[in-house]
Amino acid sequence: MKFRIFVILLFCSHFLLSAQVINPVRWQWALENVTATEAEIRFTAMIEPGWSMYAIDLPDVFPRPIPTSFVFEPNTAFELAGEMEQVIRPEVSSDPFFGNAQIGKFKNLAVFRQKIRILRSEDFTVKAEVEFMCCDDNTCTAPQIVEFEIRISPPRTAATSATPATQNTESAPVLETVEGNMFMQASPENENVHEHVHEHSELTSLTPETQTPLTSSDASLWTFLLVAILAGFGSVLTPCVYPMIPMTVSFFMRDTSNRTTGVVKALIFGFSIMLIYTLIGVIVALTKRADLVNTLVSHWLTNLVFAGIFIAFALSFFGLFEITLSGAFADKIDRKADKGGYLSAFFMALALVIISFSCTGPFVGSILVVSTQGLAIKPILGMFGFGLAFALPFTFLACFPSLMKKLPKSGGWMNSIKVVFAFLLLVFTLYFLSIADKGLGLNIISRDVFLCIWIVLFALAGFYMLGKIRFSHDEEIHHISVTRLFFASASFVFALYLFTGLLGARLNAVAGLLPADTGYRMTDATSQYVVTQLPDHLCGVPKYSDNTRLGYPYGLSGYFDYDEALICAREKNKPVLLIFKGHACPKCREMEALVWSDPEILRLMNEQFILLALYTDDTTPLPENEWITSTQDGRIKRTMGQRNADFQITRYDTNAFPYHAILNANGETVGETIAFTSSIEVFANWLKTGLQVANLSL
Repeated sequence: MKFRIFVILLFCSHFLLSAQVINPVRWQWALENVTATEAEIRFTAMIEPGWSMYAIDLPDVFPRPIPTSFVFEPNTAFELAGEMEQVIRPEVSSDPFFGNAQIGKFKNLAVFRQKIRILRSEDFTVKAEVEFMCCDDNTCTAPQIVEFEIRISPPRTAATSATPATQNTESAPVLETVEGNMFMQASPENENVHEHVHEHSELTSLTPETQTPLTSSDASLWTFLLVAILAGFGSVLTPCVYPMIPMTVSFFMRDTSNRTTGVVKALIFGFSIMLIYTLIGVIVALTKRADLVNTLVSHWLTNLVFAGIFIAFALSFFGLFEITLSGAFADKIDRKADKGGYLSAFFMALALVIISFSCTGPFVGSILVVSTQGLAIKPILGMFGFGLAFALPFTFLACFPSLMKKLPKSGGWMNSIKVVFAFLLLVFTLYFLSIADKGLGLNIISRDVFLCIWIVLFALAGFYMLGKIRFSHDEEIHHISVTRLFFASASFVFALYLFTGLLGARLNAVAGLLPADTGYRMTDATSQYVVTQLPDHLCGVPKYSDNTRLGYPYGLSGYFDYDEALICAREKNKPVLLIFKGHACPKCREMEALVWSDPEILRLMNEQFILLALYTDDTTPLPENEWITSTQDGRIKRTMGQRNADFQITRYDTNAFPYHAILNANGETVGETIAFTSSIEVFANWLKTGLQVANLSL
């Protein structure tokens, strides 16, 4: 008996877990600095672990997530003073699912601040609403709207007008916690509330300077640091740096009578190199305005500039010209280094940095360009890693000069390293050009064009390392070393790996660098979404088919209106495959790429079902006669996405997508529903089972 009860509870828990309205954000508001003429309202979103909420200022690209937005109801008692401020800076990163655009996200906590100008002395109410959207690693929620009603009591006298709201007895701070549509208002007279307000003020007092930058992006920052360190070591092996090692080491060993002095100078020398490069990173970080980064790095002009910088560095490494700093400036620094004393070690480091710029400049420039696409700490971290790796060989050999005898002699192999790095610079140049191409709407650099150019570049690099291609500064190669053969083979293998992408492979390793189709074999967005010819399995031209934002991939076709799909299902005597999806749904696209692309899945969907795709985040306005008043929250739904999301919640008690259900011709759900799956077998079995149940119910 107990076992049966356990099985029943387990069965019920499956539906409770698989179908529920997800609300990972809890909202609070609080009044601050209320005076007779001005007040501030802080909105705090506490986000459950694992979830992300999108920022306010997202780039204007399609597709993109729904940004967080606030709307205030007009009122003659106040007016907005400035725009809504994001107190905590969102984490910005390149998102391959949205055309590699720079997408800002909040994790754990988001705080917004709006100043208002008070226009009358009587009490009044500020009404506002916030629309937001959340995603985790498996699903996204349909955009949600939360309403606020904020009562403001302006101070009556000049004496109290200067008193902060947190200490004003006439306008004691009111904290409201909002969960979905539920308001839990705390009374200011309640002692527990004052404790809660204090706790809230601690949460919302976080500023961009106090938040910890290393959260979910730890892995990418460590990868970036590793690349910077490798670049530092690589720059030491270039022709204008490597030969300077003996000269630099001998500088510290001139005073043979005092070995300790030489070692101390060597350590100061190494620390100075790190300091110089790190200061460059600090300058870049300080001049990097956070409010402009999101726009700049996704703008076509900025990416063209980045591409031009990379091309210039590549041509320099190929030997076409040299990038140098002022020779007179270098001579002055060099004379400072010859004066002796511990300070001479610093000027020796500065002289090395300046003199070696023709070889290190492309490395440093590349790190700084890439670091602009991320957190402010990135340029500092990158330059620290580069400086550490660059200084380490000089410092180590200055402390242990006897090891210099074991170093290989300089020669043509150093120029080979420069040329190989030039090929890599061109590889990454294409990434910036592809973003600019998308921003200009030219659509010249498609995924296949991108891959073809990369294949050619890696093949050329392989032939160069085998000695089949030579430049003016290269020495003739009489034999191939094991090292050259290894790297040449690696280059050819990677070119073959890229070639599989032309045949339909996903190429997960480089998906984040590929154009807007995110590494999956999908048709172009324009041809993907437009119904150009009425398929036989449809009953008429689908409503909204002229909206290019709506559609099906892989040549599939179907409806976007519930009633229309049911009418066709009755006419064709087929079940309806209902798909709740969104434009800003990475898992929807991933499932389409991994599962829908299978020939058997496509056959089942195309031949056995009437497809109905309901976008729950679409912002297309509906005509007034199609507005609905929700039975779930009582609000009027004025857009297609709001209406579809409300239908999903009221019908299936969930707001997550992707989400799939099978309906019979009467509109009844048959069998179980299914959310995201990456298994072709699981989805195929679900379709076949649902098809059988639907046919039995006819």
